[in-house]
Amino acid sequence: MDFSLFMERYGYKILLAVMAALVITFIAVPIIGIAVTAKKFGLTFGAFLLIIALVSSLFFRRTSEAYAQAHGKYFYDNRKRR
Repeated sequence: MDFSLFMERYGYKILLAVMAALVITFIAVPIIGIAVTAKKFGLTFGAFLLIIALVSSLFFRRTSEAYAQAHGKYFYDNRKRR
């Protein structure tokens, strides 16, 4: 079996395996890091994560409201239709 026939038969499977490994790695590394940090620092780390989640949700809400107002102002017509 030459290389081109091998790649035609198994190339997409190899590519799928490599991409799946990359995606799993990108997801698993932060989760493992959070788990190790939580085990090391315990309740302090949990409180820190809770504070970060609350503050980020407040900022996300404000930016979402500003984004919605901008779209409402520029992309929707307030004039009455006939």
